[in-house]
Amino acid sequence: MKKELANFYVCPFTKSDLKLNNARMQGDFISSGELVCAENSYEIKDGIPNFIRPDHLTKLEIATQHEYDLVAEEFYDTALDWLFASYYENEDDVRERMLDPLKLSGNSKVLEVGCGTGRDSFRIARRLDKDGVFFLQDLSPKMVMKTKKLFQDTFTKKYNIGCEVNCFISNATHLPFPDRYFDSVFHFGGFNNFGDQKATLEEFCRITKKGGRIVFGDESLPPWLEGTTYGEIICTNNSLFKYKVPLATLPMAAREVTLRWVLGGCFYLIDFMVGQGEPPINLDLPHKGRRGGTMRTRYFGQLEGVTLEAKKLAMEAAQKKGVSLHEWLDNLVKERAKKDLDS
Repeated sequence: MKKELANFYVCPFTKSDLKLNNARMQGDFISSGELVCAENSYEIKDGIPNFIRPDHLTKLEIATQHEYDLVAEEFYDTALDWLFASYYENEDDVRERMLDPLKLSGNSKVLEVGCGTGRDSFRIARRLDKDGVFFLQDLSPKMVMKTKKLFQDTFTKKYNIGCEVNCFISNATHLPFPDRYFDSVFHFGGFNNFGDQKATLEEFCRITKKGGRIVFGDESLPPWLEGTTYGEIICTNNSLFKYKVPLATLPMAAREVTLRWVLGGCFYLIDFMVGQGEPPINLDLPHKGRRGGTMRTRYFGQLEGVTLEAKKLAMEAAQKKGVSLHEWLDNLVKERAKKDLDS
């Protein structure tokens, strides 16, 4: 871990600054030690900080972490080789297309959540230049350690990677970064196992600049294959395909949302641009026509229902006066209310 990162990371739970304690250095790199604040401390081991608090992991996350630690060395990559072969898909083509919506430039700051064994990681890193910054995260310590070693032993030289690469361990819902730091966040292949999907996407938005891109995806049988023999075979082989596309978990700040199915048409991929707050809208722009009013008045200004005869007479009176029904009613109600209140 680079020494300067000790002053960059924040506590993922309190967002307070961290201080480095008991550090052992190898040149300008921290090999071991701990990052601490008043409430929490996080171990650095083999140059990798671990920001997980076991008491904040759900049962599903604990099981997922254990499973991925078990399969990190061999079975995980073997299973992925089988997956792409079973769908007659070229892994290079699929993964490169999944990264395109990130719209990376050479100097982008990028976070990959759930790096696994680095099969997307080196592809992201080689899209960056010496000014780019790349952070790799996973819930599984063994996955992070394996990917870090692959960068050290293979990826960096083989793919001529020149960007800064930093690795850390955490869960996806609590990330150790200041607000609005990243240009892009990428995740593929673990979203179904996240403990709080909505909170996780809110966290992705928190750390991403306004106008930045978020891309994520996982297994989900598309609706048009539900109830078919094909679909039942897919879901019997892997029950994770029964999960529905989590559109309802998208944050309010999501803009320009795109949904597509990739990898045999059985994995969803969602990408969106990060905005801020509610989508912009003019709630006070008057409607044209006989009803009139605005979206705001039609929502907040509703009164008790009147008889059909009263409604008809009001519309005729407004038309005769040459104003909208909204304007006629608004003036009438205010005048009569003031009169009754003053009497």
